[in-house]
Amino acid sequence: MRVIAGSAKGREILAPKGLNTRPTLAKVKEAMFGMLQFDLEGANVLDLFAGSGGLGIEAISRGAAHVTFCDADRHAVSVVKANLKKLAFEDRASVVMGDAISLLGALAERGERFDIVLLDPPYETDLQRRAISILAEKGLLNDGAILVCEHSNSNPPVFPAGFDARKAKKYGDSYLTYATYEGADE
Repeated sequence: MRVIAGSAKGREILAPKGLNTRPTLAKVKEAMFGMLQFDLEGANVLDLFAGSGGLGIEAISRGAAHVTFCDADRHAVSVVKANLKKLAFEDRASVVMGDAISLLGALAERGERFDIVLLDPPYETDLQRRAISILAEKGLLNDGAILVCEHSNSNPPVFPAGFDARKAKKYGDSYLTYATYEGADE
């Protein structure tokens, strides 16, 4: 796996071995960051279900101010940390290990707020739906925040009130849905 663009363009990153993570294909990553190209500079990004950290690392390489990486797999977290060290991105990142849904509560308690959230959970789970709801409920999203969700056709994301979602676009077996958070109803 390689970083596609930005300050670390062409640099190779490690991927966790085994079947617990599914790295995002280059064409899907390219499409995702094409959607975000004008929004990354200075953004505070959450890479939930980070795996190797490839998506968050791409965000840093393209100008994100800070990325918070979250994953439940100990080996994946070790790989994210190794990748950040290899690219000298450690000062623009934080890495937390644990269940994504529980971590969202902890991030909210710390007062974290995000401009961009990258969601790429295991496809056939309800984790994406639950995460989206909690992101809004716990006040983790700045108004105008962007969510980019990678998912299967059979399990698209579900957005509560306050989100404006675009139609999913297909890239091989993966789909990307882009949504903006317009804020909670007052």
